[in-house]
Amino acid sequence: MSQDKAALVREVLGELFSLASGQTPNADDTAWVEQRLDTTLAELARRNIIYIPDAESIEDAVFNALTAYLTEICGPKFGRPRDYGAKQAAEDELRTIQRIGRGTGAMLRVDKALLRRRPWSITDGV
Repeated sequence: MSQDKAALVREVLGELFSLASGQTPNADDTAWVEQRLDTTLAELARRNIIYIPDAESIEDAVFNALTAYLTEICGPKFGRPRDYGAKQAAEDELRTIQRIGRGTGAMLRVDKALLRRRPWSITDGV
């Protein structure tokens, strides 16, 4: 399952303002965070931290770390000082998620051409 941009923005604003359940954030604040989200995703991709191709489809595994990262990015606008330790921790978690990936699960194989003995190989006693 995945989360969408609206859920991420609500979560970030909830972290910043401690919104109660069901309480809706201000429309101007929502628009500002949405604007920062697009630039933040572009920056994260450019710096090879994590690539999220579609803000409307954010994987669940990425959601919490991205929320923490974006909260630290948006914090100063809303009067919350930036915690560089928390920002770095979120960035490290995003890097780890990107590095692990999913993989195919298939067994790795060696090309048979590489297994052939070559006349110039070092095993010939040269």
